Amino acid sequence: MASSSSSFSPSKLSYDVFLSFRENYASSRWCLDELLKILECMKAMGRLVVHIFYHVNPSDVRNQTGNFGEAFAKLKERFKESIDRVERWSSALREAANLSGWDSNNYR
Repeated sequence: MASSSSSFSPSKLSYDVFLSFRENYASSRWCLDELLKILECMKAMGRLVVHIFYHVNPSDVRNQTGNFGEAFAKLKERFKESIDRVERWSSALREAANLSGWDSNNYR
C-alpha cells in the first residue's frame, strides 16, 4: 500500500536556464527584470545558467556597447527616472556576460 505522504518536493528539482542574448535583448524591460530574477536564483539556489550570445559580442553585453549598447541606451532614456533600476540592469548584464557561455559568432 502506498503511503499518502510523499518525499517529492519541488525544492528538490534542479532547473537549468538557457539565456539567449540578442541585439534587442537590452531594449526589453521584461527581459532585464527576468535576468535579475535568474541571477538571483543562480546565487541562492545554485542553478546552472547557460548564456547564449546570439549574433552579439559578449563584450558588448558586458559593457553595453555596440548595437546592444544602443538598445540599452534607449531603454535607459525611457527609465531615466528609475536610475537605481537601470543600474541594477547594467550590473546584471555585466555579471551575466562574465559567466561562461556560448558565442554564436564562434560557430558556423
